[in-house]
Amino acid sequence: MATGAALFVDCLKACGIDTVFALPGEETNALMDALARVDIDVVLCRHEQAAAFMASVHGRVTGRPAACLSTLGPGATNLLTGVADAQLDAVPLLAITGQGARKRLPRGQHSHQVIDLARLFEPVTKRSETIMAASDIPGAVAEAMRVAMDPCPGAVHLSLPEDVADEDTDADPVAVLPPARPLPSPRAVSAAVTELSAHERIMFLSGAGVTRTGTAPALAALVASTGLPVATSFMGKGCVSHDASSHLGAFGLPVDQLVDKAIADADVIVTVGLDPVEYPLEKLSGGTRPVVALAETSLPQNLGAPLAAEVVGDLRASLEALTHALKGRRFEMWPSAQAAQRAYVEHREQDVNAEPPTAPALVAALNAVVAPEDTVLSGVGTHKLALARDFVAHRPGQIVIANGLAGMGLALPGAIAAARLQSSGRVIAVCGDGDVMMNVQEMETAHRLDLPMTVIVWVDGGYGLIEDKQEHDTGTRPNLSFGTVDWAALAQSFGWSHTACDTAAALQDAVQARPGDARQRLITVPVRYTGAFA
Repeated sequence: MATGAALFVDCLKACGIDTVFALPGEETNALMDALARVDIDVVLCRHEQAAAFMASVHGRVTGRPAACLSTLGPGATNLLTGVADAQLDAVPLLAITGQGARKRLPRGQHSHQVIDLARLFEPVTKRSETIMAASDIPGAVAEAMRVAMDPCPGAVHLSLPEDVADEDTDADPVAVLPPARPLPSPRAVSAAVTELSAHERIMFLSGAGVTRTGTAPALAALVASTGLPVATSFMGKGCVSHDASSHLGAFGLPVDQLVDKAIADADVIVTVGLDPVEYPLEKLSGGTRPVVALAETSLPQNLGAPLAAEVVGDLRASLEALTHALKGRRFEMWPSAQAAQRAYVEHREQDVNAEPPTAPALVAALNAVVAPEDTVLSGVGTHKLALARDFVAHRPGQIVIANGLAGMGLALPGAIAAARLQSSGRVIAVCGDGDVMMNVQEMETAHRLDLPMTVIVWVDGGYGLIEDKQEHDTGTRPNLSFGTVDWAALAQSFGWSHTACDTAAALQDAVQARPGDARQRLITVPVRYTGAFA
């Protein structure tokens, strides 16, 4: 016999969960005690939202889910944003919430801190369940993990009432089989080839699915053999070498770029592992250009774009089949695609000595010192758009840009998750001064865990992206500035070192510098956003 809590933890371990990011409460006492008795890492966090962001980044980096744990009520509501982040970006994650005893749960009954957590998490997860008996735990955990890891991953949620956690049971864990990835239909591949053969100006658009499935080499082989141009989403950066002659950079920016002109001039668009949440297909196709989709799971049919062909199944097999079918055929890039490719290369050359530095200059400074083994995480704000356009990713997943929910506050706690996993290279988080304060308390977590990491804060003193958008939409620029921070004192209070930079060249030197005794480094630099945001 075992308690429900002990069985629950045994099921987590059997399903491959090796890390739980947690902020516990009274209703999770039994779970925390059970976790302390097994070989699962428990990372104590300072806020539930940060715990969920850490689990989200863990899933992005490894492709395997981590768990985030909170108590009931406000703990669970705090967890929600990070869980939604994982769900919209198709990241495997298990959210676990404590709950009051079962007798307190009937709908319509008001009880201290009790809300219907299964219903609360349902809109932002693939599966959400309150476990009502200890004997149900093995099946509930196994099914949640199966759903989280199927060909379109995502977040799942389980709530464990405190009396179920204490209940005795003789149930055993249930094994979870790896997700099946069916091969693409030859008929679908043939239909895609027929559609492509009818056009000359073909544009490939690569998305997060290429990173998630590890199929970047297959995409690179297809692009190299055909000469077809390819652009990546924010989350698809690194899927194609930045030196590839047909790489046009990133699409999806809120201001027109030459890559947008190239996409608009294409006869047909081929999306490869592009999740609809990354960018509207209707905008990419103009609502009229045919789209050929290569994806692990079928796309919804109400996206406003004409799907001329769809190849569903193992993405690597789909790319290899398409490469074989187009073998020997070469395509010339049309003038707007050539212009976009030249602009992508030329825009990386910037003056790094200007004061105050521009956003492109700051990204150029990072490009000069970030090595392929380093991992970079972007916060949300205008700085994210500059990184999305100009940062040179040497490998898929090198830069983490959360773009589905695009919630502020992920980069700093996410860097903690990445640093725990990093065996070589550095972990660097790039935040705006608005973004970093969303979860600044996790600086204590990083110091307590003694994790080597660098947080770079671009300081502009306000919510600049929202100011830009409101001015664009209304013609009136609001004042969304906020007070200054004594960054040196802030860093010192958490045991971090601090370096203040005035130029992009100084930032480059600071990132390159040996950290000395401080393993957690805060670097601040002013930024000047210009007309095109970067």
